Amino acid sequence: MQLQAQLKVGAALLLAVVAGVSTCVFVGYAQGYRQSTRNLSTLTSYDQALKAGNAVSAERAPSNILLSLDPHATTAYASTRSAVTDARQRTDAALAQLDQLISARPQASADQTRLGRAREALARARVAYDTLARHAPADRSPQDLQAAIDELIAARDQLDALINHRYDEAVRLAPDQAGIMQMARILSDLREYGGRLSSTLVVPLSTPEAIGPTRQLAIASLRGRIDELHRLMPDRVDETKWSNQDLDVMRTQVERGFFSHTLPLIDAMVARPGMDYGLRAAAFTSQVLPDLLTMEKLEDLFMQRAIAQVADAQQAASRHMRLIGGFLVAFFVFLLAMLRAAERLVILPLLLAKNEVVALANGDLRRAPRAGSSMEARALHEAIDTLRQQHMRSMRLAIERDELSKALRRQAHTDALTGLLNRHALEEITGDLSAEPVRLSKGRGLILIDVDYFKPINDEHGHVVGDWVLREVAGRIQRLVKEPHMAFRYGGEEFALLTNGLSMKELCRLAEDVRHAISDDSFSAPGVSTLSVTASLGVAKGSTTVLTWLDLLNTADTALYQAKAQGRNQLVAAPSSADDALRA
Repeated sequence: MQLQAQLKVGAALLLAVVAGVSTCVFVGYAQGYRQSTRNLSTLTSYDQALKAGNAVSAERAPSNILLSLDPHATTAYASTRSAVTDARQRTDAALAQLDQLISARPQASADQTRLGRAREALARARVAYDTLARHAPADRSPQDLQAAIDELIAARDQLDALINHRYDEAVRLAPDQAGIMQMARILSDLREYGGRLSSTLVVPLSTPEAIGPTRQLAIASLRGRIDELHRLMPDRVDETKWSNQDLDVMRTQVERGFFSHTLPLIDAMVARPGMDYGLRAAAFTSQVLPDLLTMEKLEDLFMQRAIAQVADAQQAASRHMRLIGGFLVAFFVFLLAMLRAAERLVILPLLLAKNEVVALANGDLRRAPRAGSSMEARALHEAIDTLRQQHMRSMRLAIERDELSKALRRQAHTDALTGLLNRHALEEITGDLSAEPVRLSKGRGLILIDVDYFKPINDEHGHVVGDWVLREVAGRIQRLVKEPHMAFRYGGEEFALLTNGLSMKELCRLAEDVRHAISDDSFSAPGVSTLSVTASLGVAKGSTTVLTWLDLLNTADTALYQAKAQGRNQLVAAPSSADDALRA
């Protein structure tokens, strides 16, 4: 046993060394996996913050168009009102998803406060828009229109602090994606400032008002910010890292759309003298909106690429963790197998023989692996084999006795003529009815069946035909009775169905099915062309008045007697507390 202990100690030391090295590598990948998971969560929340900001910005377009329409112009106004509703629903959904992502992160109270302020400002802006939209265009002053637009812009401004915080955290945790996230942020800001620039022209295009110096100053300021952001955009994306054809195509569309179409359009309108700008607010917004949406799509492509990169890193770390874990488990299994093989082949010949004897004493008849080839070991193994054979003979005899006992029990409980359970089997369930009453559950039911005019069949056609009729009746009954219900030959031409869990209505339906199965199809007995057979049935069920097996049997028997007295070929159901006068 000392050698066995030494082998175990050596194997344990080797396993400890390998496990230590594997654990160090595993921990490194686990940290990378956790970091990737955090990065993915951060990028996802940042992406959703940008989406929420874009949704608030996008809500301005249909809202601005609505303020330029007459509420009495039913078709255009109704369709724009529907577009406003859809835009608000998209904004609310984006804010709700952002709230959910923020709530799942630790120390989310500050961002939740910022989000709450943005929602409050958005609610105020919507009230202002809805109030103005109900008035006729002549009753909407330029000051009121501009105030409503400013309210919605202020609601978008409330999200900037949250977006900045999400951006700073994303750059800090995932610096490898900083360039992508910066590009997405530039596009988000471009989309917002482009929308604000378009919104500055809504009032002049909706009311007879010139673009005054104050508005021109605001337009110039927004134009300067847009130009600055445009200069921050790289001429091309580093293809070795994260560019693809979709990004290049979308980038080209942004340049051709927003920078080559929308901005020149706005510049031309601002430069026009007087108050004739060539476009109304609705037409102008419809021309500008597709270019703004293209920037949103490009921003989304950048964010999805960043998220995909982090997800790839997470999956790679997960794969390496599984490989290291699988290697460690495989090595442990291999080492354990080698140790067990050494014990079997070198140390444990007698111990295996002892274990085999103990197993045999415990009833395990399998031949266990053996070791050793000496005369003494072979004699011991022969003695074990002799003991096993004797034990097997004893078990075979016990099994045979058990099978014989079961066969005798089946024979004692089976009616030889019909193959159904006999009255003795029923009495084992109900108990001795002459002794102390045995209570039964309310779910128990009993159907007594008596073949009508069976004695004339015996008298006219003989007992051979009579026995054939009983077997045919039993077969038809047995085809309808499924577990947990049981069918019995109660005696002579009487049969019994013992049911469990059926209501009185279901009992009567089963009894009626049995009656039809017996009476609807004529019998073709040997030597008899056709033979009509009917049956009378009595149905009873356990209830507050039928408490014992004896009560159940007497109640069913009384119902059977009534069925016979009423003309046979029918069933009578004994009244119960649930259905006092139920009849088939």
